[in-house]
Amino acid sequence: MKTIWIKIPFPVIVLLFVAMCIIVPVTAASGTVTITLRGSGGYNTGDTIIVDGINTAGNTTLIKITGPGLPTEGVPLYDLAGAPGSGNTAKVNADGRWTFRWDIPKDSSKLQTAKYTIIASDSINSEKTSSTAIFLKKPEFYLTINPSSARAGDYVDVTGIAESGVDYIKFNVTDASGRVFHTYLTPVSGTGSFQYGFHVDMSPGQYNIVGTNPSMKNDLVSVLTVTVPQTTGIPSDTSSPGQVTLESTPAPTQTGEVVMVTTTMEITPSKTGVASTTIILALCIFGAVMVLRSWIQKR
Repeated sequence: MKTIWIKIPFPVIVLLFVAMCIIVPVTAASGTVTITLRGSGGYNTGDTIIVDGINTAGNTTLIKITGPGLPTEGVPLYDLAGAPGSGNTAKVNADGRWTFRWDIPKDSSKLQTAKYTIIASDSINSEKTSSTAIFLKKPEFYLTINPSSARAGDYVDVTGIAESGVDYIKFNVTDASGRVFHTYLTPVSGTGSFQYGFHVDMSPGQYNIVGTNPSMKNDLVSVLTVTVPQTTGIPSDTSSPGQVTLESTPAPTQTGEVVMVTTTMEITPSKTGVASTTIILALCIFGAVMVLRSWIQKR
């Protein structure tokens, strides 16, 4: 059997060597994207959801939600009518962790009693995703404060839906001890909706707005937070809605608290891998140039 030898020009060998230096480090780099739901997975509209996770593929995590009535690509949790595929963002800390808080709107027409999926992905590598499922329950009757956080002198609206047959709502403004600061009456429309507005005149703190009527089975309750007036010269908070840092949200410590984790882990180039790739690539190119130069001088 005769062996056939194929002569490959030396410059071609050098180019193949450089190509291998580029491909191997890139494919060897890895990263992880995860999402963890802090809670049992069942929530009422008006509740607060906290999700967190790890993202070593980039500096920003994109958070979206999808489910009945929402685009399959997902929308921002704080803008349920937003562009499909867009989302809120959470900054990734130096240790690769991120966290996000969602205050679920109580009276959004975009939400219903159903199962939803919260999706986390790297903002650059959008195909790298992780997801977790939640079950939302929308109450039939509710009371909402808008805005839910105000300063003394601000005007707030109290709106909601009452049970069938109720023609008026009496709501009390009380503090944590039950002390009543104000009592208001408002009529209920034929469709069951009601609305009333007032100016805040309470000291900073949390207050319960409790709607009652002898015909209703349960009271309607919502919380109004009165904040300290802003001091002149101090800039207001300009952070994105829903974006928080890991340090501002302590880990759950309640006994028996359930933590449900649903993750999809993807391999992505990590930040460390990108730096290593750059160094290795530079050394490979330098070595190839030196070898090629030596070959040319000998010829």
